[in-house]
Amino acid sequence: MKHPACYIILFVVVLLVSCHADRDDVRLLQQADSLLNVRPDSMKAVLGTWADSIGHCPERVRMYYNLLRVKADDKAYVTHTSDSLILSIVRYYREQRDKTHLPEALYYAGRTYSDLKDAPRALEYYQRAIDVMEREELTDYNLLSRIYSQMGTLFFYQELYDELPGVLRKAYQCDLILKDSANLVFDLRDIGRSFAVRERQDSAIWYYNRAGEMAQYMQDSILLSMVYGELAGFYVDWGNYPAACEKLQIAWQAVDTLSMPMYYNNTAKYYYNTNQLDSAVYYYRKKLSLHSYSHKASAYQGLAKIARERGDVTQAMEYYDLYMLYDDSLKQSIRTETIHKIDALYNYHKFEKENIKLKKENFNHRNLIFFLVLVALFSLLLFAVFWQKNKRKEQTMLLQQEKLKRQQEKLKQYSQEQIEENKKKIEELSWQLENAVKDKDLLHRNLLLVQKEQIEKDNRRIEEMQEIQRKVEAGLYMTNIYNKFQAVANSKEKSQLLKIEDWQELQEQVDEAYGGFTTRLKELYPQISEKELHICLLIKIGVTPTQMATIMISSKQDISSVRSRLYTKLSGTKGSSKQCDQLVQSL
Repeated sequence: MKHPACYIILFVVVLLVSCHADRDDVRLLQQADSLLNVRPDSMKAVLGTWADSIGHCPERVRMYYNLLRVKADDKAYVTHTSDSLILSIVRYYREQRDKTHLPEALYYAGRTYSDLKDAPRALEYYQRAIDVMEREELTDYNLLSRIYSQMGTLFFYQELYDELPGVLRKAYQCDLILKDSANLVFDLRDIGRSFAVRERQDSAIWYYNRAGEMAQYMQDSILLSMVYGELAGFYVDWGNYPAACEKLQIAWQAVDTLSMPMYYNNTAKYYYNTNQLDSAVYYYRKKLSLHSYSHKASAYQGLAKIARERGDVTQAMEYYDLYMLYDDSLKQSIRTETIHKIDALYNYHKFEKENIKLKKENFNHRNLIFFLVLVALFSLLLFAVFWQKNKRKEQTMLLQQEKLKRQQEKLKQYSQEQIEENKKKIEELSWQLENAVKDKDLLHRNLLLVQKEQIEKDNRRIEEMQEIQRKVEAGLYMTNIYNKFQAVANSKEKSQLLKIEDWQELQEQVDEAYGGFTTRLKELYPQISEKELHICLLIKIGVTPTQMATIMISSKQDISSVRSRLYTKLSGTKGSSKQCDQLVQSL
């Protein structure tokens, strides 16, 4: 296309006229779709100018236009920040039974959730797209290649390495059919990476070299730089420094913006491990210019190690503090939780496929029992209503248990239990450090030492927070409102009434002392009544059941009954009033 801008401008005019005339609009959008693959940035701008006029077009045109908007953002590397638009598109094509656009809409729903860091839902929509294509016997190998490639990316970054080979080989087979040389380079690189992370060096090197050879055959120096730049990093990890140097020299010839962070990182690692510390410092400082927190964190970590080896303890500590500033302390727990979600979801899809297959096989056999079903319809209907009611109750309880579990997992990070777990990890790392010293493995020793120092710092942080919490709690017990409630609780006169303002002040003091206690309580049980909330506040400040009865002007039995029911509402399981007290105290 010699003059793409002119074609695009002409295309805009024709489309706007056609929408108002309601002629051949879908065909024109299909042309826009094809232009998106050639000039996504230009077409994204063009699509933005249609926003007002497209409202006059039929719904099928508007939905197709919306799909193209999502597609344009994705191809222009614009991060998706909301799922509302793509879900409305998926819903429309599903209701219309549009097998042409539904798989692609499902794919972009997966891409949206991938940007939103919701890996399980992303994987779910990718699998739905595959299921639709298999069911409708569609052969869009281009779309299948992208789906399998994205699934591979999800599995890799969640460290689900056992699932990688299957989807990557499927992506490779699709690109072979398409004869897409560029994508084949990426596929071979990804397969090589899947072997590298599992320490299968020979297979990894073979696939990386095949990817490099294909890039050379294509005379694409940028792809060649990407492949060999990544392979060089693994060579450094494996201790093959001459091979790493060779690949880095090739990679440097055409490093693009996307490959630059990887090149800086692997070059810095190479120079560090070959004791060329000045060069290592140069490339670590290059990494500091990158916007990603992870790049900055690893750069400061590398600079800290070099400063420590040079004996500059002050500089090393400054770098290490900056490294800690950028490091995400919750990364490990989030990663583990996400892995479990993806693995469970993937297994769920495999189970669903087997279940559907069995249903098809048994379809003819079910015809034999239809007569009995009709006879027993009324009984089954009653049973279904009863079962559904219990099912909803069970689901509500399971959801409540999950909410409580999530809160407890958050609180565990700052608990004595976490400190003890960290101490065990420190003991294990100390033992490994001794072995590393004996084996004279300096790199391994340094890595272990950094891990040990990190965990020790985490323990100190938890202990500091616990000390702060103890001081805040002590402050609560010295407040006027606390003393007022204690006075009423210990009073023998039952005529003393507390005002609404007193309860509000107590709630504010408890929230301040326990970091949003009421908010966490309402997250567990949004429908909590005023009486139940007051009882929780009294439990939190250590008021006994007898004293509660005095304050609430109620019987001790009534207070006990409310606490028992409250435990069920908060935890999703039946329990005693004492268990309720323990649960509330743990929040």
